Amino acid sequence: MKSGTARKLCCAALAAVTAVALAACGSSGGGDSSAADNTITLSYSQVVADELPLWIADEAGLFKAHGLTVKLVSLSSSDGFPALISGQTQMASIGASEMVSGAASGADVRYLATLTPVFPYELFAKVEDPQQLRGKRVGVTSTSGSLYIATLAALRQLGLQPTDVHLTPLGSVTNVNNALVAGTIDAALSHPPATTAIEAAGFKPILDLAKQNIPTSNVGIAATADYLASHGDQVRRFMAALQEAIKREKTDEAYASQLLAAHLKVSDPRAIKETYDYYAGEVLPDVPTPTVAQLQTSVDELGSTVPGVKGLDLTKIVDASFLAPAS
Repeated sequence: MKSGTARKLCCAALAAVTAVALAACGSSGGGDSSAADNTITLSYSQVVADELPLWIADEAGLFKAHGLTVKLVSLSSSDGFPALISGQTQMASIGASEMVSGAASGADVRYLATLTPVFPYELFAKVEDPQQLRGKRVGVTSTSGSLYIATLAALRQLGLQPTDVHLTPLGSVTNVNNALVAGTIDAALSHPPATTAIEAAGFKPILDLAKQNIPTSNVGIAATADYLASHGDQVRRFMAALQEAIKREKTDEAYASQLLAAHLKVSDPRAIKETYDYYAGEVLPDVPTPTVAQLQTSVDELGSTVPGVKGLDLTKIVDASFLAPAS
């Protein structure tokens, strides 16, 4: 890593996440180094159904069954990557755009698993012809995150350029959904369970991006190369628990739906059913294998605006070696 970049990233991380990390991590238990080695703090940025395998692995005791104490902490997408490279967290659930942007800044990181290998979104608007979106406000969370990359891909599928619309950063997926329902923006990508309320507000899907099968990693698991070198066994056990959680999600609809309702704070059975069917049946892979193609989509979109992205060797970032093959 370039020394100047490293100092900037680490300083940003310390300023942004020290308080959160200290509250989340606490004491490792009287200085027990073995307990500390088996403790993993993992950050995630959005409360979305993509994260369901992590919730299952945690609450069904799968991490504990593999001898791990895994602490899931919520950090914004702008804070999650700095926290990872500074060591405040050991792993991160992040999207491909954050991954390639961070790697382009000089961070020595690896992408270990992909929970969402396609864009799990539909584009909603109140237009008959997609060309009517010209000049309209289209909501995004930020100008670098996964939803942003997906929005650019959706616009291109419709024959539009990003400059044809007014991209409006709103900070979070929840804010985007709420703005769409309220009508303060004209269009946005969304997915279940929010789509139930969005359609009730009169919006209709004009593009199903998931069906385009554009390779990406909307949500995946990352760690630093240093952490992998010193904690390879722990990472393998983490991945084993994660793969067991994926199997549980796909085979135990009642339990998975219960966790979805609790974490997403949704009580509408129809919305939960749509969410479960969409993610367990269409989006989540049996084996969450990361690929170069999944990161390349973000490189293609960010290459002209983010320095260093075009020159990345993605084969050195993707590492599927900690996953067990499909049984």
